[in-house]
Amino acid sequence: MDLSALTPKEVGQPSQSEGQSHHYVLFRIDRQHYALPLDHVIRAVRMVALTLVPDVPNSVLGVINISGQIVPVIDLRRLFGQAGRHPELQDNLLIVQVHGNTIAIVVDEVLNVHEFTSKQVQSPPRAVSSSRFVAGAVQQEDILILVLNDFRLFPDKDETIVNESTR
Repeated sequence: MDLSALTPKEVGQPSQSEGQSHHYVLFRIDRQHYALPLDHVIRAVRMVALTLVPDVPNSVLGVINISGQIVPVIDLRRLFGQAGRHPELQDNLLIVQVHGNTIAIVVDEVLNVHEFTSKQVQSPPRAVSSSRFVAGAVQQEDILILVLNDFRLFPDKDETIVNESTR
């Protein structure tokens, strides 16, 4: 799925009174919905065979070859401290550019690209504001979407770990 093919018209235009808007890629892991800023998502692809890499963090499942580039595959479940699972062929990969590194993130389903205004994205409540992963939340009907901070998912100190997994 080439996400760059979607235009703002296809994902909706906010009214001027709603404030500045940003596009997000919505995806699902288990029953939880997440969003990542579209500007850092290159594309979504189907799961492919992984090459295992020894001595990498638990959240790095291995590496894949995307158009001649070796890309580490990250399991967000494990990164979030949850029990991981073996990727399945029906899973999807979001190819993301973070801190100049290209990373593949395993997701159960890529839902769509959606536009949220800054007023729609609420800051995380104080009890969860210490999470380096959550930048905010959006309530859409009966679904709570956690907006992830892609820069905090893989901070600068983890760049070495991610880069070493591609050697």
